[in-house]
Amino acid sequence: MSSETRPLHRFVRTALPAAGVILTVIATGFVVTGSAGWTDGEMNVLRQVNADHSAPLDAVALGIDWLFSPAVGVVLVLLAAGSVLLLTRRPGAAIRFVLVVMIPTLGADVIKLLVQRARPDIPSLPHILLFEPGGLSFPSGHTSFAACFLLGVVLVTAGHRWHPFVIGTAAVVVLATATARVYLGVHYPSDVVASIVYSLAAVALVNAASVLLLAHWSERRSGLHAGPVHGGVWNAR
Repeated sequence: MSSETRPLHRFVRTALPAAGVILTVIATGFVVTGSAGWTDGEMNVLRQVNADHSAPLDAVALGIDWLFSPAVGVVLVLLAAGSVLLLTRRPGAAIRFVLVVMIPTLGADVIKLLVQRARPDIPSLPHILLFEPGGLSFPSGHTSFAACFLLGVVLVTAGHRWHPFVIGTAAVVVLATATARVYLGVHYPSDVVASIVYSLAAVALVNAASVLLLAHWSERRSGLHAGPVHGGVWNAR
């Protein structure tokens, strides 16, 4: 297999399953949105979870809500991308990080618009901590962003001796974010599960695409700088 077809083969091998997972998530969104019985059952779960609250858990859930909110999220991405650039001295690595975080995060918003699932009935909860009237629920934006951001961190730390610790920490934080959204009563359980599944597939897809594009860009640069041989010296065209 030639050097040009290897990146394309790897992209196709990742992209097809990832796209299938994303389409399945979207289809699931339509199914749960159209099922009143399913929504009522999830609403009962939210009421039970929300009723079992404590001050420390309230503080953690609200802190997670603030940390992965859109405004703070932009700052997190910029700080992380700057750190990647500073540590690696490779602009491509920083750009790749931003792409694998932001494109899937924006994709989650597109799915929200497609599925059009309304938020849970927050006023009916026994303990209202966060009132978000209106808006769309499937998938959870906070959970999707947390998953995409931390998956981006996992990718850029691959090969580092701390990588296993990073993976473990990322998994705990993502699960805590998903639990917090259900605890606050602003998302159904299926919203947060779909967010995690979608994010894994979307980040894999965007990462594979970015690797393919960077490989193509590197080959084009090599072709531009490599010219015909004259006297044993490669001359730029």
